Amino acid sequence: MTPDQFLTFAQVLPEPMLLITSTGEILAVNQSATKLFSKTSKALIGQYLSEFVTDSPEKVTDYLKACAQSRQMILGAFTIHQAQEEGIACRSQGGVVQPRSPQSPAIILLRLEKRKKNEFVVLNQKIHALSKEIQQRQRIQVELAQSNETLKYTLIKLQNALEAVQTEKMSGLGQLVAGIAHEINNPISFIHGNLAYASEYYDDLLKLIHLYQQEYPQPTPKIEQAIGNIELDFLQEDIQKLLQSMQMGSQRIAEIVKSLRNFSRLDEAKFKLVKIHEGLEATLMILQSRLKPSAEYSGIEVIKEYDELPLIYCSPGQLNQVFMNILNNAIDALEEAERLRSLAASPELKQNYPSRIWICTEKLNDCYIAIRIKDNGNGIPSQIHHQIFNPFFTTKPVGQGTGLGLSISYQIIESHNGRINMISDPSWGTEFSIELPIVEESDLEY
Repeated sequence: MTPDQFLTFAQVLPEPMLLITSTGEILAVNQSATKLFSKTSKALIGQYLSEFVTDSPEKVTDYLKACAQSRQMILGAFTIHQAQEEGIACRSQGGVVQPRSPQSPAIILLRLEKRKKNEFVVLNQKIHALSKEIQQRQRIQVELAQSNETLKYTLIKLQNALEAVQTEKMSGLGQLVAGIAHEINNPISFIHGNLAYASEYYDDLLKLIHLYQQEYPQPTPKIEQAIGNIELDFLQEDIQKLLQSMQMGSQRIAEIVKSLRNFSRLDEAKFKLVKIHEGLEATLMILQSRLKPSAEYSGIEVIKEYDELPLIYCSPGQLNQVFMNILNNAIDALEEAERLRSLAASPELKQNYPSRIWICTEKLNDCYIAIRIKDNGNGIPSQIHHQIFNPFFTTKPVGQGTGLGLSISYQIIESHNGRINMISDPSWGTEFSIELPIVEESDLEY
């Protein structure tokens, strides 16, 4: 991440943030950080963090080294030096955004959180600022929504880039996808993480309002007027809906990034012995909203025929992704089939063709288990059967599919020494079958 890229996203965030090398040199700061340090960005950039804190240089160096060597956010604490006042105590969270190379040290993103001595204040000293606080949070949500729009535009550019890769016969695909996923992952991490803080702030403010209403059931006319002006009841409901919609949007982008990272083999998941049925049930739970009846579709019935299975040595996260991809495709196919029937048939005919998904598991022999997922949609045309596992191949409209789902699923099953196949016919639908090896626990190397 370059300083310019950092500033593009960090300037809209309320938390003090620094881009810093593992040696302590400050590369970039956002506006909140300059306020915290009481210095201009020019006075900070190019200097070393140890010059502005009361902690020893050794402590600063050790902390930054720990951040550079870990894939997780590392917690720490610093006290910022003040000329004529007591130092400002801060909690820090640091994570590497660019690993060390032979030419340059690692680059770390450092988030600071100011710690106040008196974090709890008397209720009646704070109640007059409630409306201002709520308005401030609303402004934050607007800024985050604008950042989401920027990310949507970035995703459109990403899709165009993927088409170019396919035209070039996927030359250098791994490097390209890895770079794009990394660039998207950084800003979406900021947005997704700050949504949690925004939700917490909202909950805290809501609790404070309710507590005040309990303790002071007869507010003054000024407070009643302020509540009426800001439509407090509507505000409480609307902010929650806004947060939820933004959460869904950021989660969708994160899922696309995750698919890209898996496709380019950036993530290596841990293998362990798991119950396959638990993964299937968890996936169905996530998809529950798509399976229920809605205004447009009559709902999908899921028929489960589970055999008794042994524990399977696999990466549960990757296997769940395979289940998710196949089930999502089955739901899409059933919704499209119902839409076509509604255009060409009577309601009676529609009722005679309920949408169904069958999930069957069985132990084939002492060496393999099988998982079969079948739908009664319109099937897949025979002329494209040989293409369904190809990267970027999709029959969905532009913007509704990346064409990576089944390709990633194929790679995952192959990495488990398993097999995945598909059979389809317009007369009865489509069935995917997955076969996974049975590994005895005594054969595992821990």
